[in-house]
Amino acid sequence: MNAEDLDTVYTALCSAMTTAGEAQAPILLARFALLAIVEIGDPGKLRQLIAAAAEDPAAPADRSGS
Repeated sequence: MNAEDLDTVYTALCSAMTTAGEAQAPILLARFALLAIVEIGDPGKLRQLIAAAAEDPAAPADRSGS
């Protein structure tokens, strides 16, 4: 996925959240996460993604895998 594709998908997700409304946005994100989990299907990769999502966004990113 290139930067343009990422931006398009992110924009679609943001639009869906806006359409859902503030109260329903967390439910939309939870449903999206469950659908993505099923689609990805790799428990190891999913654990890595969960850990990355849980990281402090203010902390410097280290995606080197070491």
